[in-house]
Amino acid sequence: MLFDMKLVTMGENRTGGGAMNVREIAKLANVSIATVSRVINRPEVVLPETREQVLAVMRKVGYSPAPHAGGGTQPKAVGLLVPDAEDYLAIRLMAGIESVAARREHAVYLCSTKGGTDRERQAIAGALEQRMRGLVIYTNTLSAEDAADLQRRRVPFVLVGRSEAAPRHNACYINYEEGGYRMVRHLLELGHQKFLLLCEAGSPNIEARMWEGLCRARRELMTGPGGDRVLHAEGGSIRAGYDAAREVLAGERPDAVFASSDELALGLMKALQENGVGVPGQIAVTGFTDSPVAGVVTPELTTVEQPTHRLGMVAARMLFDLIDDESLLDGTPQEIVLLPKLKVRNSCGNRKPINTLFE
Repeated sequence: MLFDMKLVTMGENRTGGGAMNVREIAKLANVSIATVSRVINRPEVVLPETREQVLAVMRKVGYSPAPHAGGGTQPKAVGLLVPDAEDYLAIRLMAGIESVAARREHAVYLCSTKGGTDRERQAIAGALEQRMRGLVIYTNTLSAEDAADLQRRRVPFVLVGRSEAAPRHNACYINYEEGGYRMVRHLLELGHQKFLLLCEAGSPNIEARMWEGLCRARRELMTGPGGDRVLHAEGGSIRAGYDAAREVLAGERPDAVFASSDELALGLMKALQENGVGVPGQIAVTGFTDSPVAGVVTPELTTVEQPTHRLGMVAARMLFDLIDDESLLDGTPQEIVLLPKLKVRNSCGNRKPINTLFE
């Protein structure tokens, strides 16, 4: 289920004929949208003078909040915030959360933030305005300040993914370092020596973890630096991987490219093949998702399987624990890390007479 983005982020007044909304109330009262939302939904956490300032504006313009806001029964629903609702991993995460929420007779509302900090804050404010019982936030960019604000307002939430806020709040994520380590160790054992790590620009945490895994594999196999480098793609799509091939072909070519997603790997592989570069004969290509298409392309894509459906289930269970027992909001944060699996196919140069290897 998708949030009505206008309703969620704008707080449209639907109880009367007027067009006034939360954004306009905030502007007139010279406060943030989040503050107006708190006045409506959690007035006790707002300073009395600020609360009265906002309420005075509401009275002056005749603004009436939506029926579910500012009292009444809280809906049996939780929110999921993701950077891109069409992303394969986000879809799998949603499915995992729904499998747990359905047993609790809760709906799950999905909101796409497009990876922007401002959109992320608006989406959080909108979800609170809709009186969601809790939030799962799939992000690598949520700031410690924004997370602390949610905690101060006693909002149950769980982070999916590592961010600067993760060590201080309940979080679950996939071990990208271990995934990078397993993949690079396998590539080294196949004889590849010089690696290029292809990552989406704007994902520094994932990039850093994968690079750490690469370095750990080299240390364990006692191989020196092989001219490894990082290339940033402008996005995480197949097209972004295709476009990144220009830089791969222009400079000194690596033995293997390890992409941070299957989409990037597939786009790169297509471009290399169109330019007469054999995969894996001249450059091995691997990914990090295990999307459905990975096993049907030619050559089949070696990748790292991310247990995203299970991650969604873990996140949902953590969230409902917080919802059921408010005292846990003041307890020591939990951090749950899931290990990925290496899935070996042919694009890495594997020649073993089996279809897929699991590690």
